[in-house]
Amino acid sequence: MLFTSGFCAGVVITGLFNPVDRALYLSASKQRPFLHPSNWKRPFQGLGQSIIGRAVSTGLWFPLEAVAIDAVGHHTELSPSVSSAVAGQLAGATNALLLSPLSFIKFQTWGLPEGKRSFSRTFSKIYRTAGAMAFFRGLPATVLRDAIFGGCFAWLRFRLRNYTEVGAPAASNDYPGGVCFAADAAAAGAATTVSAPLNYARNVQFGTPVSSALPTTWTVVGRLWREASEQPTASARVRVLMQRTNVGWGTLRVAAGMALTSSIFSGLVRLGDSLSQAALLEDGAREKPAMK
Repeated sequence: MLFTSGFCAGVVITGLFNPVDRALYLSASKQRPFLHPSNWKRPFQGLGQSIIGRAVSTGLWFPLEAVAIDAVGHHTELSPSVSSAVAGQLAGATNALLLSPLSFIKFQTWGLPEGKRSFSRTFSKIYRTAGAMAFFRGLPATVLRDAIFGGCFAWLRFRLRNYTEVGAPAASNDYPGGVCFAADAAAAGAATTVSAPLNYARNVQFGTPVSSALPTTWTVVGRLWREASEQPTASARVRVLMQRTNVGWGTLRVAAGMALTSSIFSGLVRLGDSLSQAALLEDGAREKPAMK
């Protein structure tokens, strides 16, 4: 039920945010402002080609976190907040290991004309050009990015939810919907910002031709830091860092997407639990007359 709920939540969020994701991609690739009208033409173009992959990548994190929280709680005596952080790290790292090769292939299709963005064709071309190991390019940066994001997001949203005086137990999800959404959005925004340099390194590695030597994660991050430090003013340094790491509109998109996915996922899990309990009660009611 957890993974079904996650996938369904991922489908909804992928469809809902496709115009935003497309506008972010066109803004970066065409080097024009995010709100430029050209970025918003044909907002759902390409959705059919990528909805399954995006739905899986969007909806997998929360089921993995739930499984990790259960495992950590049963095998350790950590505090609830630390358990949340560890579970978030495990969920993020697992998500990266499972999906990084698919993300790499998808990244390679972005620069192709609309009619040539074939996943299978791109897969075959990469395999013929550089072999199977090419699909794991950028994997260390991706795992580190997602582990940092997951740990920060899970720990911070736990803390933010518990700062509110709503009378819910510390390890419970029985918070008002608005509290959950605000806590999740703030936590996701902060986690995205913290992990942004590693996301930039991952993107640079993904964008490096498969026939070229791959720069290490720390080489890319070091170059970014030097570029920022060479700017004459503090505001210019911050501006360079924000531009290179997509902190801004992209951060808001991740924050809203994670918060909405969490809300939908939690709602579907509760609905599934209620239906299961109702089915058990109905079965019990049918068995009683038979026993008599």
